[in-house]
Amino acid sequence: MDSRIHAFATSGTTGTPVVWHRTADQIGAEAALLAALCGASEAGVDGVVSFAPPRHLYGHLMGIAMPTTLNVPCRLVSLTAPLRWAFDGLHRPLVAALPAAIATLQHNLGVLRGLDELVLVHGSAVLPPAARTLLDDLGGRARLVDLFGSTETGLVGYRRSEDAPWTPAPDVTLTAEPGSGRLIVHSPRIAARPGGPARTSAVLEDVVSFAADGTFRWLGRSSRLLKVNGRRLYLDQVEAALRCQVPGAIARCQPAADPRRGEWFDVHVSAAGPAALAAIERACRTLPAWQRPRTVRAA
Repeated sequence: MDSRIHAFATSGTTGTPVVWHRTADQIGAEAALLAALCGASEAGVDGVVSFAPPRHLYGHLMGIAMPTTLNVPCRLVSLTAPLRWAFDGLHRPLVAALPAAIATLQHNLGVLRGLDELVLVHGSAVLPPAARTLLDDLGGRARLVDLFGSTETGLVGYRRSEDAPWTPAPDVTLTAEPGSGRLIVHSPRIAARPGGPARTSAVLEDVVSFAADGTFRWLGRSSRLLKVNGRRLYLDQVEAALRCQVPGAIARCQPAADPRRGEWFDVHVSAAGPAALAAIERACRTLPAWQRPRTVRAA
């Protein structure tokens, strides 16, 4: 048993980051599970290209733990750097992507078409529609593994098509909270709070519906939480920040599907004249770039 502790914080939340502790045994078990679900061992994956920061759980699993399990190299890449070097010498890579990485991959189709096979792993957010275009453009040489989970729970479920229901991970049991319908995850890989006891279950903000075969569909969240490229963004807190800067303005953040990020939001301003709209637009520009809305408009 390896009880060494790894600490991970929720990814870029608009509030105070929450730290979760996971043991090395939990990390190792999840890395082996992911390798099996991605077909990495039998497909002969010869390297990992990861867009996910290793300081967060998804990035650590895909960029450090799983390459170690498979004994293959990993190359950490950014959304803006040229990708040719990252795939140099690789024939059957696994790519760990965030939503924003899909567009970067699309811009490097010439490189990707030179590969024998590509395993596209997506996690930490809603899959953007652009992923289907990328997979279609790559034809039969690419396959998708979409992951569902959180920093607190680790992997909860997976699917191999954006239209498919989610299949629970093999070591996970799922139930729904009575009344709210929130997802309850029972797993040996649940993280603990610093100084807190080990845990075997967690309640998520995700609301799902179950099918008779045990698969589930994601219906949304019980809170006004968005996950943008793996970062947690609470719309209530964005609205509070705007009200502090523009007292009296009635601004409402409205979630919206986004072709590149998977999900995003617009700001609707009630009873807004040109001056109020301009003031809200200026306030939005003071927010961190990933918290700024797509548009600001009169309600």
